[in-house]
Amino acid sequence: MNPTRETFGNIPNSSQLIFYCLTVVTMAVFAYGIWRRFKLWRQGTPIGVRELIVGNAKQIWARVNPGVRRLLTEGLGQKRVRGRGLASWAHIALFAGFMMLFLGTTLLELDHIAGWISSSLKFHHGTYYVLYEFTLDVFGLLFLIGCSFFLWRRTRRPASVGHRATDWYVLGSFLAIGVTGYLVEGLRMIWQAPTGIAAQCSPVGLLIAHAFSGLSNAGARSLHLSLWWVHALLVFGFIASLPYTRLLHMLAGPLNLFFARPELGRMTPITMEEVEKTERVGVSAIEHFNQQQLLSLDACMECGRCEEACPAHATDKPLSPKKVVQDLKLLMSAIGNRQSAIGNSPDGLIAAETLWSCTACSACVGVCPVRIDPLTLITDLRRNRVGEGALSGTAATALRRMQSSSNPWGLPAADRPNWSEGIGAPTAKENPNFQVLYWIGCAGSYDRRAQRVARAVVKLLKHAGVNFAILGREEKCTGESARRLGDEFLFQELAQANIATLAKYNVRKILAHCPHCLNSLLKDYSQFGGQYEVIHHTQFISQLIQAGRLKVPDTDGPENIGGVTYHDPCYLARVNGIHEAPRAVLATALGATGATTDLREMPRNREKTSCCGAGGGRMWMEEDPKQRVSTVRAKEALATGAKTVAVGCPFCLTMMTDGVAAQESPARVLDVAELLVERFKL
Repeated sequence: MNPTRETFGNIPNSSQLIFYCLTVVTMAVFAYGIWRRFKLWRQGTPIGVRELIVGNAKQIWARVNPGVRRLLTEGLGQKRVRGRGLASWAHIALFAGFMMLFLGTTLLELDHIAGWISSSLKFHHGTYYVLYEFTLDVFGLLFLIGCSFFLWRRTRRPASVGHRATDWYVLGSFLAIGVTGYLVEGLRMIWQAPTGIAAQCSPVGLLIAHAFSGLSNAGARSLHLSLWWVHALLVFGFIASLPYTRLLHMLAGPLNLFFARPELGRMTPITMEEVEKTERVGVSAIEHFNQQQLLSLDACMECGRCEEACPAHATDKPLSPKKVVQDLKLLMSAIGNRQSAIGNSPDGLIAAETLWSCTACSACVGVCPVRIDPLTLITDLRRNRVGEGALSGTAATALRRMQSSSNPWGLPAADRPNWSEGIGAPTAKENPNFQVLYWIGCAGSYDRRAQRVARAVVKLLKHAGVNFAILGREEKCTGESARRLGDEFLFQELAQANIATLAKYNVRKILAHCPHCLNSLLKDYSQFGGQYEVIHHTQFISQLIQAGRLKVPDTDGPENIGGVTYHDPCYLARVNGIHEAPRAVLATALGATGATTDLREMPRNREKTSCCGAGGGRMWMEEDPKQRVSTVRAKEALATGAKTVAVGCPFCLTMMTDGVAAQESPARVLDVAELLVERFKL
């Protein structure tokens, strides 16, 4: 016997006709729901979708290839879903089961349509049929397991996960579709009575058939038809409701993966021409966001990962990235009933205090399974607030000082190179043939504690015989804090001045010990013609060690270190993927034996690091001591038992020093370069 079954076995022609009529109605309801959301996305500023398909095949593929890769690896491959324990595995099981059942249903309908054309075109039989039945039986179980887990978790109501009344309908319909599908299969096996491999290839269906073995053939057919209709109506209901429930993310999520900007740490420039044309800076209303940003609002599943990763939310500040996205989604959906401009008035939907709580650490962006970017939503809103003159306090003072003195401390440019007195750091004027420019940054120039880091780096460079130079008083603030606070044009003014200075000395390679300066010089300045090779000091030092230019002493490392834990700066590890070089340098600083025994990792490290609290311009804001992010991170560092906390960023140096002091701990906070200088006794 050739293993097979009829697509509409036991289903009368009248029922089939009603089935296809309901299919048309269901697809119409579905299409209307999608069109309804599509119109909302279209109200945003264009993102150049048409440009993607202009040109020859090679040009088009070059544009769409990154998005296609993300769809395959992060969509179908669920790459960004992983890493959350049982919840991740349950989602993968549910997703895999759903996709396989959807594929199986599609193939079954294709076989049915092929039969209309010619019976010879039907393929749902033989070996294919056996594999088909077994595969769907197995993946159907995965689907039910995933649904059951999320139904159980929803009864526990985790705080970070969004809760809607329709969620019960979604999970309930999923479970009902899965269970009725198996029941229909089992009852079909009773009246069809397959034998041999045709029965064995559907083990779950066979088990159900045994459970209903007392039914007569007529009874099995009657119950089969009834449950078939229940199953079909559940499926129709699911498809029709998809655009109206949280399930919309099944469509919006993949679309957002395709169109999202994959690179962290890069902001979109604003031109004066745009401001003159639109008569605004940044975003003050929902239609000012671009179409991809509005699409991303519908991609949100409210899984809570962003909220759990947010350092501001963890310290009881009024910021939840998830709530920002959901509030904006609510505003987008309120056609004809607009609330006051976002963040542009006291009764705006998103309060100004919420916007300024963000540290711009990109943790929320990094963990989102579908690449929703709450950070860019926030910085776009910040730009409008600053443009309207709504920023006050110490942050506004820092911006004024950057405007007048080219540094947030407001100190004279003449004082900028004072840190190098007695150490012999040559300026670009004094050493025009330098090979690498050492960018000191404002902290290294004016902050007394950070000055010691700059001096340590210079000692190592001179010890290795590196031909370097500094800009001295010609260096200005990169404007990184200004840009992320929302003052785009102050940033551009500082950037253009620095780019002109760097061009004067034909600079191509820049060494920076500040990750914020590094990111700005690398990603922000490239938008304005400044193309440089920018390297962090830990990377450069690691290269010098590997090349033998920094000779490692034969003796063991310093005895007073007492174990080291390394705090990964957000803009170094998460945003720019630099985390192994600092550890390699620390291994050298700790000595041959200490490399394996004295480096103690915190639970959150590398790309999953936790913020120190200084990013996004918060370095220049006053903060309630009870809400300091640095305190949380310092506790995590000290919990490792380390007596030394190593950092690779001047902002982190300040914040972690304050955090450790707040714990009344004797632990030292040192830059990686300082530890190496201790090792070399320079």
